[in-house]
Amino acid sequence: MNVNKRVRRTPDEAKHLILKTAASRLSEFGLEGLNISGVSKAAGMSHATVIHHFGSTAAMRQALLQQMTEALLSDVVLALNKDVPPDQVLNGLFKTLSQDGHGRLLSWLALDHNLEVASGEGNTAGLFKNIIDAITDAGGDRTDAKFQVLLVATAAMGLSICGGPLSSLIGLSDEESAAFPRWLAEHLETLK
Repeated sequence: MNVNKRVRRTPDEAKHLILKTAASRLSEFGLEGLNISGVSKAAGMSHATVIHHFGSTAAMRQALLQQMTEALLSDVVLALNKDVPPDQVLNGLFKTLSQDGHGRLLSWLALDHNLEVASGEGNTAGLFKNIIDAITDAGGDRTDAKFQVLLVATAAMGLSICGGPLSSLIGLSDEESAAFPRWLAEHLETLK
């Protein structure tokens, strides 16, 4: 006889499991994998439990994006504070946004007008401020630092969505495409 035992979790444990499962499904299936029924089944919990914690597919996607973006920006801030070379910082940023569907989720939410992650809510705006502060502390103008962050974020987002096909259209080899973060970092240095 197969008896499914109900697993008791704290609300934080349940949310963590849901978001971990959602991240896995995003990586494996893309945006189509980020739905309440698929995530709940993969997490081994009821549809109602996921609804209870997030309310909707859009809210779950937003929470996942918030978590992924805060982790990414925290890594950037840490790298800047440890004086990691700019090309390595950009390479890590571009790579992270291009893998596991992170950039596509961010773009989808931006196009769907559900992008609260960059609107000053939560910790994300503070992390962007920390990145701008780190650039400014290294001797840059604050407005220039904001423009640099906007340029890098826009380039990283664009590459995460259509970098491969666009690079092919332009005639860039894989090696040339992989060198773009280093090239961008070098050119950002000349803007100071």
